[in-house]
Amino acid sequence: MALVVVTTMAFTKDPAALVPLEAAGHEVRFTPTGPGATGERVVEALAGASAVIAQTEPYTGRVFDRLPELKIVARSGVGFDAVDVEAATERGVLVTTTQGGNDWAVADHAFALMLALCHRILPSDRAARAGKWERPVGVDLWQKTLGLVGLGRIGKGMVMRAEGVRMRVLATEPYPDREFVAQHGVELVPLDELMRRSDFISLHLPSAAETRHIIDEERLSLMKPTAYLVNTARGTLIDEAALEAALDAGRLAGAGLDVREVEPPNDTRFSRFDNVVLTTHIAGVTEEALDAMGKMAAQSAADALAGRKPHGLVNPEAWERRRMKDAG
Repeated sequence: MALVVVTTMAFTKDPAALVPLEAAGHEVRFTPTGPGATGERVVEALAGASAVIAQTEPYTGRVFDRLPELKIVARSGVGFDAVDVEAATERGVLVTTTQGGNDWAVADHAFALMLALCHRILPSDRAARAGKWERPVGVDLWQKTLGLVGLGRIGKGMVMRAEGVRMRVLATEPYPDREFVAQHGVELVPLDELMRRSDFISLHLPSAAETRHIIDEERLSLMKPTAYLVNTARGTLIDEAALEAALDAGRLAGAGLDVREVEPPNDTRFSRFDNVVLTTHIAGVTEEALDAMGKMAAQSAADALAGRKPHGLVNPEAWERRRMKDAG
């Protein structure tokens, strides 16, 4: 029997996804770490654990060193930038994600942000609540040009949603699904061209050294002053100081941000803009998506503890190290 710690709140409403772990005789303990958790808090929460079903708390080499029994970090989500994967691999700790567990929800949210921006929904809501019958003028989504920076599962979902409002779709993607592109009439273009031509730009890239601040002052300057920028991917994709300056100067029409460089953010720099919609990293947080991701993460943990290679393994090179460690 092993101890499995659940740091996410995803299972508190419906713990059925944890059945594979409980059926195998493992002890499951709920210990939410909360937003902005420190490494010290992680070590405290995971004392004695062999597996964790994790949210976005940090897993560093120092954390792993203080948790020698830990075999797997099973992320209930698709991002793993809070995990030092190299440090995990060196110590034979498996890292998994739940790719495909919430892409539809994120695409819905990104599309919702575009609609909220162009139809001025939040300013109108605030005015109505204050008893002011103001009627701000919006713009159409219908038949505009959508630029997708990344054409993976979520980007493809955006394409299919855009078809419903007859949008022209441009995309920047280093490894495109050519069959999908041809079937849906997506035009593949370089990023700078996409920035210049798009009326709405939606980001769907992972966090990595090469994508950090990929949307910087220079790229923001390429956007039409009537264009909107939406980010439901990772906050590190945007140079926030450059975006603030562009909004101040009126160089773009607005932005929808579900993610920030630091979460929770330590500033309110975008709160003063009526043409910015802010949400709290909730794009993938729907009941259906949480259920799907929870089941996938729990199954990955159960498989790893049973000596089976888990689904969604980010560091496959750690698999042999794990097996040697368990055998020896």
